[in-house]
Amino acid sequence: MLLRNSQNQVQLLVRSCFHVTRSLTTLKKTAVKEPKSKPANSSELPTTDDSLNPNYLARTLGSSYRTWAAALEKHPELKTIKRKDLLNSYDTLKSLKYSVDDIVKKPMIIYYGATTLSNRHSVLVECGFENVTIQTLFKYVTVINKPIGVLKAHRFIPYDMNVPQRLIEYFTSVKVHHENVDEGVTLKALRQSMLNVYLRERLQMDDADLQKLWRVYSRVRHKSFRSIEDTIELLTNVFKFSEERLRKNCFLLYADADNLRRILQEIPTINGQDIRDIGHRRPKILMSTCDGLKQTLQHVRSFGISEDAVLRCLEVLTLGPDTVLERLRDLNEIEQFQALGSNPRVLRLVHYQNKARLRLDYLNQLKVRCASLHILSCGSEAFAKFARDGSDRTKGRDIVVYLSNMLLKDEQMLRNLLSRHPNWCHIPVLHVKQCLEYLLSKRFKLEEIFNNIHLLLYPIKRIEEKLLLLQATEAMEELQLPVSDVHQLSNNEILTLILYLIESEFHFTGDGIWTEQHTHHVENFNNLLPDFPESLNKVYKYGVKPSDKLSAQHL
Repeated sequence: MLLRNSQNQVQLLVRSCFHVTRSLTTLKKTAVKEPKSKPANSSELPTTDDSLNPNYLARTLGSSYRTWAAALEKHPELKTIKRKDLLNSYDTLKSLKYSVDDIVKKPMIIYYGATTLSNRHSVLVECGFENVTIQTLFKYVTVINKPIGVLKAHRFIPYDMNVPQRLIEYFTSVKVHHENVDEGVTLKALRQSMLNVYLRERLQMDDADLQKLWRVYSRVRHKSFRSIEDTIELLTNVFKFSEERLRKNCFLLYADADNLRRILQEIPTINGQDIRDIGHRRPKILMSTCDGLKQTLQHVRSFGISEDAVLRCLEVLTLGPDTVLERLRDLNEIEQFQALGSNPRVLRLVHYQNKARLRLDYLNQLKVRCASLHILSCGSEAFAKFARDGSDRTKGRDIVVYLSNMLLKDEQMLRNLLSRHPNWCHIPVLHVKQCLEYLLSKRFKLEEIFNNIHLLLYPIKRIEEKLLLLQATEAMEELQLPVSDVHQLSNNEILTLILYLIESEFHFTGDGIWTEQHTHHVENFNNLLPDFPESLNKVYKYGVKPSDKLSAQHL
């Protein structure tokens, strides 16, 4: 056992003054490098003023300051648009041959996203609209709900246009048959009816599938037929989605085929893994824009996190890049999260950060210190069980990973060493981090700390006390240790003596790791468990709320 070995070593050290024979490990020592450089500070990342104002709009889009000032006053919602989204919408409108003079007539048109504008224009063209004015595009929802006869009467659609036949021609992969329809039917109803026929034939959808599609993903009815077919062909032929998998992930019908092609071209792999395989594993990723994915990956790299961590939490790619950046910055502000920054699963804290912060606050109320990354991001039932069991311990995974990154040592070797201490799993990784930083600040080297690795489990206050004690001449004489300049103790010997002196007060039981506040395990822990916050979801956000009956038993 570690403590007995340590006792024997120090006795030898006392007898022979400074000749110390260590028996903690027979493993061959490896070279230790300096810790990895810290992630880029969030304050170093570029920030821009993203607000819209008349000057910016006049300078960027054209027209006059007064015109845009009036537009912003009449439509204050425009001020909430991000500049990059504004520019994307403007570029789309410009590609559709609309001028800035057209736009200022209906300034709220730029409130819609670029994809929405492009798609709505395509739908109107598919339906036979020959001249899609800015007014018509802006009133798209109203127009699409009008009967075909009314639209022909107002000359939006040529009188002799066979709308059903025109729409059928946009489906090329399968033959779609449709009976003649009364022109009293709305464009919206006609398009949905024809899309049903196509999806039955192309994806083998039945009535239940179609009912779910229109109930859950109703906006698909506003996507152009050509883009729907283009997306389906790309997903089935390139991304190798089966018809069944597409039926189960109908949201993919929203995907933009051009965006999918950009993803394939500009992000072919992530950490060596084909983006097609990644998209197949997590289809929701394919709903993110290519620019958004590139920006998210850049944010992750700028914080010193490897792309391997992305593969361990692909869900982070489904978040917006601004959200990812904000949460990565939060990692540097919460000390418990800082200690997990080098963990390959750290991005789980980004994906589940809101839940993780709530859980961390809750466990702090319980005075539970060992909040592992797994516990902070696991399912609700597992977290509730951990909280109610009252076992303030982990499996040591976070400590091993952290020390492996800092000391550049093999994880299994570290686990074997640490497990010689009976209580090592009761120490939070945050304490280990703080203790390592304290020892480094006292000029101890990483290799010397590694040789006395169990000292990282002990309270800094006790280590500091013993370190000061060993600097006193009286204490050195009492321990029969050398005090002359010629016979100085080495750093290895000092750290070993500190561990010996701490544990000697606790009869070498290992209880020297406990602080005064955590001397004993909590008994009847469930009696101290506070109620889960009422404002939180019972299952998904936090944990399963105790039943009233169970709560009454604890009173």
